[in-house]
Amino acid sequence: MELMELVKKAQEGNEQAIYDICLRFTGLVKKYAFQPHIRPIAEDAQSQGWLAVVQGIKQYDAYCGVQFAGYIESRVKYAIWNLFKGERRRWQHEGQLEGNQEEGRCLLEQLADNTDVASEVEMRDLSQELMMIVAVLPDKQRQVILRTVIGDEKLIAVAAELGITAQGVYNLRKRGLTRLKKLCSGMYRGIRH
Repeated sequence: MELMELVKKAQEGNEQAIYDICLRFTGLVKKYAFQPHIRPIAEDAQSQGWLAVVQGIKQYDAYCGVQFAGYIESRVKYAIWNLFKGERRRWQHEGQLEGNQEEGRCLLEQLADNTDVASEVEMRDLSQELMMIVAVLPDKQRQVILRTVIGDEKLIAVAAELGITAQGVYNLRKRGLTRLKKLCSGMYRGIRH
C-alpha cells in the first residue's frame, strides 16, 4: 500500500496502518536514537523517536506541501535532538556540582560543618519565647531592654530620645530585667538536666 494511503487510514484511527507506518520508519528512528553521542540515553531517545512518529502521523497535513517522509524525519530528528540538549544541560549542571567539591568531599559534607542544628533550633525557639515575654513588659521598660540590652545602645543616647536621665534609663532597665527574670523562671520547669 502507498504511504499516503496508510497515513490517511492511520489518521482515521486504523491501528494496522499506524503499525505499518512505524515499520517503515524503524530504521530512521534507530539511526537517530543510536548515534554515538546519545548512547547513554539511547532507550529514551528511541522512545522519543517513536513518540515523534506517532504524533507526526496524527498532525500531518497533506495540503501543506511537505512530503510525509521528510516531515517525519524532521520530527524524529528534532525530538531526539531536544532530548539530548536537555540531558546535556543536566549533565553539565551535575558536573558543575561535582566540580565544586573541596578536597574530595561531597556537597553535603561541605555544608555547615560546625553547625549544631539542635542548638540552633532551640535558640530560635527560645528567642521567640523571649520576644513574646518582652512584649508583655510596659512600653518604656520594653524599649529600654530592646535598645540597651539587645540593641547595645548607650544609656545616654536612649535617655536623650526618651527625655529622661541616664539614671532613669538604668532604673527602667533594672526593673525590666527583674520582671523578665520572674516571667522566665517557669519556662523550663519540666526539663531536668
